Amino acid sequence: MERPLAVSTERYSGYNVAVVVFAAFGSWLSGYGLAVIIATIGQPSFYASIDLDPDPTSPGYRHTSDIIATVQGIFFAGGALGCIFAGSVGRLLGRIRSFQLCAAICITGAAIQTGAVNQAMYIAARFITGFGTGHTFAAMPVYLAEVAPPHSRGLMVGVHGSVVNVGYMTAAWVGFGTFHSSSSFAWRFPNAILIILALCFFAGTFYMPESPRWLVLKDRDDEALKILRRLHHDPSDPQDSFARRELRLIHKQIALDNRALQEGGRWQLFTEPTYRRRIILSILVVVGTQNTAILVITNYNALFYQSLGLSNSEALITSAGFQTWAVIWGFLGLPLSDRVGRRRLLLIGFVSIACVLSIATGLIAKYNRTRTKSWAAASLAFLYLFVSCYTCFIEVNCWTVATEIFPSHLRPQGTGIAIAALMLTDLLWLQLAPTAQSTIGWKYYIVFIVLTAAHAVYFYFELPEASTSGLALEEIDKLFGKEPASCLADVENDDYEKGEDHVEHGAVAEVEKRD
Repeated sequence: MERPLAVSTERYSGYNVAVVVFAAFGSWLSGYGLAVIIATIGQPSFYASIDLDPDPTSPGYRHTSDIIATVQGIFFAGGALGCIFAGSVGRLLGRIRSFQLCAAICITGAAIQTGAVNQAMYIAARFITGFGTGHTFAAMPVYLAEVAPPHSRGLMVGVHGSVVNVGYMTAAWVGFGTFHSSSSFAWRFPNAILIILALCFFAGTFYMPESPRWLVLKDRDDEALKILRRLHHDPSDPQDSFARRELRLIHKQIALDNRALQEGGRWQLFTEPTYRRRIILSILVVVGTQNTAILVITNYNALFYQSLGLSNSEALITSAGFQTWAVIWGFLGLPLSDRVGRRRLLLIGFVSIACVLSIATGLIAKYNRTRTKSWAAASLAFLYLFVSCYTCFIEVNCWTVATEIFPSHLRPQGTGIAIAALMLTDLLWLQLAPTAQSTIGWKYYIVFIVLTAAHAVYFYFELPEASTSGLALEEIDKLFGKEPASCLADVENDDYEKGEDHVEHGAVAEVEKRD
């Protein structure tokens, strides 16, 4: 038999593109679900619809502030819970059924959210929507990593972060478009768009393949091979030898991982040093993205722009322009992930942001003292540079790193825990932001400068020097001091033909049943 290729060729099939396009609806749904509240609480009709006092000088405004804080907090609490459940649900039902469940939950929550007539109804809806959004947010990078060819995993998983930004951009422009409406349409329509995105995502799941790694876990080898052939199809390789070789590697690694799981128990993610190192790294990568101040700047940028002397309308369109700029630079950064490497780009991103945010903070402080518009304009310019560095270097790489460093049997659980930590971090910063900005003002950003610099130092020492680009997921173990079951270059695809995988996989299936 002809010896198979050691690596896949660097090409993309129409099927790869179709998978990313359909999956992107889930990322778009996640981003829009996170951002729609920005457009909602900026509409006066929202306060009238659920009986809240919109006047900051009124005695009843304290209750309004409490409800808005609850609306924000309950969403992220639901999101964190959704992230935690993402691992077990994805392992039990499969990645696609899990997505369908998420879409159904989001449709339900968004429908209640859109039709809410009182405070309790809207708060309950936000929890439901948060759960579905958080679940999708955590499960999507896992799925994309598991179906991506090794040479383009950074690009395919990075699309998740870039399309999340599309969700923020959509919410910003919809909010600007409905701003001048005085009826409840101004806030109900933006919430209704969430239903449309969830329906599109639900429909798209029927065209998305199941994760071949999950199929191998469930002893559905023929389906796994069929999907791998479509994902890696190359006209110059009519025997699909690379797909066969990867299936063999998946079998070997899952057998090894499940034996380790049988010996180490359910908590080995925290008890075994190599896995503990990875969960800490994964958490700090995704939490580090929020410690750059990106969420605070994004969620409160309209108010921030007003503090720089812009009118309400000018602040809204500047905010929408900010989100559009973020989307552009996110997509420009996608090809870099597999070519330059995740580690190098993350270090460039965190160091750049620490420097740019320091300058922007100084300019904001100068404007607050002088109220000179030139200082405000300079501040805005550096904030645009800030988001360029963030989306180009960090956003498109953080999800790939946080996902690919785990072995298959721990990937959904580890990624879910990491993104749950991100949701809780978001909750912390958003709850602190209004008070901090009204009391210490620009000094609040010093906290983020210090944290960003600290993350850069940590990543310099902890992120593996060797690039994960081009490696199969099963080969990444070796970068963390753990020998993988095998490597693509060493695996013979004719072993699969002889049925050796089925013998080895019997133990895997048995462990899976007990787990």
